[in-house]
Amino acid sequence: MRAEPTHLRAEADVALADPDHVVDAVLEHLLGHELPVTRTAQGGVATFLQGEALMQVRPGGVLMRATAIHEAGLAYMKSVMASHLIEFAGPTRPEIVWTGDGADATVFPNFREMTVTRIADITPHMRRITLSGRDLASFATGGLHFKLFVPPEDVTEPEWPVPGTDGLPIWPADDKRPTVRTYTIRKIDAAAGTFDADFVLHGDHSVGSRWAMNARPGDIVGVRGPTGRPIAEADWYLLVGDETALPAIARHLEALAASARGVALIEVADETERQQIDHNTGIAIRWLYRNGAAPGTTTLLIDAVRAVEMPPAGTAIHAMAGVEGEAFKAIRHYWREELKLDKKDVLPSTYWRRGKAEGERD
Repeated sequence: MRAEPTHLRAEADVALADPDHVVDAVLEHLLGHELPVTRTAQGGVATFLQGEALMQVRPGGVLMRATAIHEAGLAYMKSVMASHLIEFAGPTRPEIVWTGDGADATVFPNFREMTVTRIADITPHMRRITLSGRDLASFATGGLHFKLFVPPEDVTEPEWPVPGTDGLPIWPADDKRPTVRTYTIRKIDAAAGTFDADFVLHGDHSVGSRWAMNARPGDIVGVRGPTGRPIAEADWYLLVGDETALPAIARHLEALAASARGVALIEVADETERQQIDHNTGIAIRWLYRNGAAPGTTTLLIDAVRAVEMPPAGTAIHAMAGVEGEAFKAIRHYWREELKLDKKDVLPSTYWRRGKAEGERD
């Protein structure tokens, strides 16, 4: 078994009727989401960016142990392991009580209450909102994304989720419960205590777009993060996405070294949605325009990905895609099944699904 980080540690001993099945199902699920998992005779160890999580079968139950390099990472792994254990345990919800570091926490360590301080339209359908809060140094490293907690429109004093003994959130009553959506940190100034997030404006039928359209300086929201993976190290990059992934692609381009090479494929509605991205890399940006077609109804990105000339074998590459669900399936299949690219070199993601809200199942 791999050596575990020893900075912070938490354990939960959970009674289960069929622990072998549950542990196997959870570990296979994590493998399917491309987390490295080392199997053992009694279970396995999943390696996260923040540390490692052990799941081990014991008579009549499961021992879970999370070890992490910081509080936010420990809280994240505790919630991931608990939620998946509950998901695969069947109709009877198991009782999970974490002990050790973070067990007495009354707030999530990576949660911040933040205030809208500035609003600016970057293009006709992209609005940049600046949020201000305390202690944002941890948001400047790690993943590029964050969870936005939007209070109900008629709530003047927001209430936020707090951690339960199982590491999962205890939510406010339904009439005060915030809605959660995922966005990208476009730019951050941790010293000033601010970061920018870009929102695609597409009417008031979605929570995020409606909030961004109506946001005013002084509005309060909750933020938890960062989430996702940090920018990968490679020599050649393929960055693919529509408007929803444009902030992440732009942040990649602005952060990468001048030696970076590759292609960025960005789909937007038309030329008015094209943005100026200042970068010093050798990555060529190719803009693709729908010109009247609805988002998620074209094969522009799929066709463009297939047309890209990949670098010679042996080149250290990183290919990422943030796209609609159907494009995600096609691009992932092409990269993995046709090009046979290594899983560690590609990161295709579903940023949204046509006709579905975030988190809504088919």
